[in-house]
Amino acid sequence: MAESVTTQELIETGAISWGELWQAIDIFVSDPEADTVDLGARYSLNLHAAIDASVLAKDLLSKPLADEHLMRAAVRAAILLARPVKR
Repeated sequence: MAESVTTQELIETGAISWGELWQAIDIFVSDPEADTVDLGARYSLNLHAAIDASVLAKDLLSKPLADEHLMRAAVRAAILLARPVKR
């Protein structure tokens, strides 16, 4: 069984583009209730699982005074470290 890879690794290999990452961030920031997002033609990611796995993202997103720039950075870090699944 092949190891699952992170979003960052998929970007580095070209399986997912940076544009798709930015789109996933936009989706979550505009609709925090959004659950799953498609990344590329073959992968999907559970946004809530990615956020829950990130201490930084969970902490910043729970602070009402966190500005959008910090929230986006935290969501980006969480998504880059997450492990999308093949569809």
